[in-house]
Amino acid sequence: MTFLVLKSVHVIFMVTWFAGLFYLPRLFVYHAMCTDVPGRERFKVMERKLFWGIMTPGAIITVVFGLWIIALNPSAYAAGWMHFKLLLVFLLIVYHVWCGVLLYYFREDRNRHSHQWYRWFNEIPVFMLVGIVLLVITRAITPALIGMGILLAIFMAFAVMGMMKGGKG
Repeated sequence: MTFLVLKSVHVIFMVTWFAGLFYLPRLFVYHAMCTDVPGRERFKVMERKLFWGIMTPGAIITVVFGLWIIALNPSAYAAGWMHFKLLLVFLLIVYHVWCGVLLYYFREDRNRHSHQWYRWFNEIPVFMLVGIVLLVITRAITPALIGMGILLAIFMAFAVMGMMKGGKG
């Protein structure tokens, strides 16, 4: 397998993983708002299939191919930007596991969070994606931090505007 094919597979499954990381918490928003038993049961099935059928295989394949790429090019690991990227990937794995814990709570009808909480929880992987893409493209930490900071400022501005309007999320 050529190096470019390895990188392509890595990116393809990273996109798959992120699709799940963005969509599962959105399902949690709607599940937290759901009041009827058939609807809650439907969300449980959708969440389980997304987590185990798309997100988790996407995460595993992304990580395996990423490690394979590093193994073929160990000098890339020496770069500071790569250490920051790997930190963000580690945080994504923690977020992924957290999603699995929340999935368990929903499955057991023990959800403890509001739909507004899940709306904010849903935004966490956006920061990771911005940071990772900027790190890979620029191979520098500063643009990634700036991009993540700008995104945080935008989210905070929307939060303040929502509070000023008395928004319900």
